[in-house]
Amino acid sequence: MTIQYAWCFSHGRLHRFDDEPWCTASWARLDGATEGDALTDKAARYGDAQFLDQLPGEQQFDLIHRTAGGRQS
Repeated sequence: MTIQYAWCFSHGRLHRFDDEPWCTASWARLDGATEGDALTDKAARYGDAQFLDQLPGEQQFDLIHRTAGGRQS
């Protein structure tokens, strides 16, 4: 089983995917083997933003583009 962490900008919280991602909202994969590592990565990439509208426009666009159709890169 591979654990993957992601920040969901629609739900405003950390998601943990044990296998396949189950969330169909706007989320971003995070680096880290633990929840703490993932939150550190989230802070480095996205600062204090909890929801999508709190990100700069370019980051919003990139995130929406990557999550369109349920895919993540």
